[in-house]
Amino acid sequence: MQTNPRLQSLPCLVATLALLGSAVASQDALAQQPLRFEAEDITEPKDAWQVDKFSEDKWNLWSTDKDAEKKWSEGVVLQSPRVMQDRAKPEDGAPVLHAVVKDIKPGKYYVDLGGVSRAIGISFDGKTWQRIEGSKRNLGLIEVGEAGFELWLDDRYASAASPGSCYFDYLQFTPLPDPNRKPKVEGFAKTRVEEPLGRGIVALPKADGSIYVGWRLLKGDSEDTAFNIYRRSGSDQRQLNDVPLAKTTDFVDKTPAPGVKNEYVVAPVVGGKVGRMSEIAAAVPSKEGRDYVAVKLDGDHTFQKCGIADLNGDGVYDYVIKQPNSNIDPYEKYWNRSPDTYKIEAYLADGTFLWRYDMGWAIERGIWYSPWLAYDLDGDGKAEVCVKAGEGDPRDQDGRVASGPEYLLILDGMTGKETARVEWPDRGDFPSYNYASRNQMAVAFLDGKTPSLLVVRGTYNVIQVRAYEYQSGKLRQQWRWNDAEEGGRYRGQGAHSMHAADIDGDGRDEVFLGSAVLDDNGVGLWSTGLGHPDHHYVGDIDPSRPGLEVYYGIEARAPRNGCCLVDARTGEILWGLDVPTRHVHSTGMCADIDATVPGIEAYSSDTDAEKKSNVRWLFDAKGNILRDDLDWGFGFKTVHWDADLQHEILRGRRILNYGSDDAIAEIEGSAVGYADVLGDWREELIVTVPGELRIYTTTIPAADRRVCLMQDPLYRIDVCLQAMGYTQCPMTTKCLSAE
Repeated sequence: MQTNPRLQSLPCLVATLALLGSAVASQDALAQQPLRFEAEDITEPKDAWQVDKFSEDKWNLWSTDKDAEKKWSEGVVLQSPRVMQDRAKPEDGAPVLHAVVKDIKPGKYYVDLGGVSRAIGISFDGKTWQRIEGSKRNLGLIEVGEAGFELWLDDRYASAASPGSCYFDYLQFTPLPDPNRKPKVEGFAKTRVEEPLGRGIVALPKADGSIYVGWRLLKGDSEDTAFNIYRRSGSDQRQLNDVPLAKTTDFVDKTPAPGVKNEYVVAPVVGGKVGRMSEIAAAVPSKEGRDYVAVKLDGDHTFQKCGIADLNGDGVYDYVIKQPNSNIDPYEKYWNRSPDTYKIEAYLADGTFLWRYDMGWAIERGIWYSPWLAYDLDGDGKAEVCVKAGEGDPRDQDGRVASGPEYLLILDGMTGKETARVEWPDRGDFPSYNYASRNQMAVAFLDGKTPSLLVVRGTYNVIQVRAYEYQSGKLRQQWRWNDAEEGGRYRGQGAHSMHAADIDGDGRDEVFLGSAVLDDNGVGLWSTGLGHPDHHYVGDIDPSRPGLEVYYGIEARAPRNGCCLVDARTGEILWGLDVPTRHVHSTGMCADIDATVPGIEAYSSDTDAEKKSNVRWLFDAKGNILRDDLDWGFGFKTVHWDADLQHEILRGRRILNYGSDDAIAEIEGSAVGYADVLGDWREELIVTVPGELRIYTTTIPAADRRVCLMQDPLYRIDVCLQAMGYTQCPMTTKCLSAE
């Protein structure tokens, strides 16, 4: 039998590796480099294994496998006997291994266990054991003291899907980078930039001949603010309320003037003093009723995404759309040649068509090629439109765009004219066209006052992020980040949507890339290491706990935690699904749909081999499975529509209460946006029909009132990002039903 020459010099190698580890850890320039310790160098007892000899009661120090040098670190791995079922007794099988790492600088490290994905038993004290398996065998963030690090390993657990030997290849320690290596962001704003919203008054005819009127309660209104409502129809002008309205911010006019336009305004009343009149809303009584406001498009097209923002600074939300409603994915299996280009169009709330911007052939027709959003970045009260752009026609012979310059452009919201540009993060570091073609944008208040624009390239592999401030027609870079800064644990942790929220109470937003979060200064805050989530929701999911939580549906195969709830501040997994998942898919759901269960419910669906919905779970906020028999597919949407504090469910074109199949409202067309843009705190549906943008809104009288949801910072950013990626319904900083 030939022996691997490396195995004949283990003592020397141990000493060399120890010196190397110590040197690397002590050098600032290499502080982020991972330290790898081979299993055979750090593990006792040595008589627990044989060399290149398989048995049922010893580990095998295996080096003769085909392509061993490629498969195993240093070409050697510790292989256990076959484990076909969980051992009845811990002493069965091979002896327990004790790995000790002493030559490592004290500090915090992300620790990874190298080896095949099959289950292996681990213990941090030699007494309490846990099963670990899967392609990502992360032990978490561990503080290593002066005494070093210890780990016990045993072959006591079998992998249900693929029973057999387990493997221990190495322990890898990635130092926790210095969280203060980048300065805090300081933007131009002295106070937080906020939209100067008006009352958002809306009037809609009901089928019984009455007219429903709704308006906003603003966060600047005092608790004792009430409202008067006034109607003008022809020459008749009158106040409709006998006493100021204080319970709700809506009113049903049961006696409107028939057959003519009825115009309504509201005014706040505080201490008997009447304040500023609102904008006007008008409606004509109708026997058919109407629960939407329509904006006529400049053409008969539909649209894919909608940005909601005030373009002219009048306190009324306007609409920016991307059309047509089609999508091409960069993944080879789904990719096809773009038949035409995307166009961005802007409309005022009154239907005025402002401008059209052709994204051109440098931007393929898919959501990952064409990130964009609308937001007031410079604090002048008027929103800008931000787009990814290229130049000319750089398509290759097949029709792919894999070369050519790429830019972030800022467009004036009223004219569509370019006001600033910088280069987009380049393609160079990405291993494939698919990975390089994944792009997103986001807005975050990194200093708590100034809106910052973030541009992102990468989801499944390399991830690059740039943060910019926009002021006086110029973009200024605030920081840049690459997953390599964090030693590898952040690679491939991106999602199909982003979020921004203050999770540590310092007034500054952190940035949720997916299964990883960046602190406000552009350094890694935490990573679960679970891999790419198809959906993730940030909000007050479990109101019995302080702070925010994140609900994840993980796309990558997972032995457990394919659906899980995580503490938003620390990344700690609070609960997780304890069964293997194949591919938790699409948008899922996170919303309060069940009044009998505290907190917010979450729904996800796993796939079978054909990517069909196979297994489904509805969880409560504590992780209890409420139902696993629902036929909701991969995801559906929710909306606050009726008078209670729970969300209603939008399935197809019907709005339903959970547990009922009786529609409380129906829409025409396809909903592409969900936000509180009109009337009181309940939400609207932004719907595309050929040649028209519709804003569907409830006409059900309210039971109470609350501040406009768009003035909740987390909710507002979520709505902004609906122009990007997978469309997810927005979350709130506080669970409404828990207030």
